[in-house]
Amino acid sequence: MKPVLGKNLRERRVVSAGGLEIGQVVDATFEGERLVDLVVRPDARTREVADYVGRDGMLKVPFDSVKAIGRYVVIEFPVAKF
Repeated sequence: MKPVLGKNLRERRVVSAGGLEIGQVVDATFEGERLVDLVVRPDARTREVADYVGRDGMLKVPFDSVKAIGRYVVIEFPVAKF
């Protein structure tokens, strides 16, 4: 995967590899210079995602689940619950 600056991920749409529209990137978590996970604001209309949303209303997507970054951020879904 081509390197992408964290600030360039903000506001990108997130979809699953199967085509499910999940939400939008609002933040990212880093450990040093390593991207650990993306913080995604899920679409209110996406019921399939509800079980994976944290108490803060956000979905944390481990960077290991990211399959592609382009016009969209494509992830393997479902992700681990937290």
